[in-house]
Amino acid sequence: MSVTFQTVLTHALTPITLISGVGLVKLCMTTRYNHCADCVRQLIAERETVGLQEDPDLDQEISVLYERCSLLRRAMLCLALSTVSAGLLVALNVIESFWNLNWTGLSAALLGIALLLIIVSCVFFTLEVSLSLKAIRLLVRRVPMSSASTLTPTPEVLRRAPMETIGGTSK
Repeated sequence: MSVTFQTVLTHALTPITLISGVGLVKLCMTTRYNHCADCVRQLIAERETVGLQEDPDLDQEISVLYERCSLLRRAMLCLALSTVSAGLLVALNVIESFWNLNWTGLSAALLGIALLLIIVSCVFFTLEVSLSLKAIRLLVRRVPMSSASTLTPTPEVLRRAPMETIGGTSK
């Protein structure tokens, strides 16, 4: 039985598309990782200029940013493994087409592994995004407030205030 290029391409198209999408997500994560790593380097340099004086806010910022880097690294590893799995799936589909084999179970397992790794990566990425909000909160606390900003509640006040009292709708 003769195998056409169109048949081979059809069988390989889904995993190839998966690899392209994963590549774009990995590019986004790499950019976030590089930004976090640069921030950690800057804060460590700032910490070294302070000397041996303790600065708990600065130490906490460094700790949070390091944890963000760690989560992003894990997410990128999962995406890289997903790409490997999808690449193996492409190779398997091409081999199946040329040799007229039926390895549907193995193909399904490789696709399942690729998708599971993407899901795990998304969980790590979601944790990193939520942790980035904590990092922003730490930065906001360090910024000195101007006299014009006394009219708006600080993040500390907003966090402690019950929801009914925010916006002047106190009961």
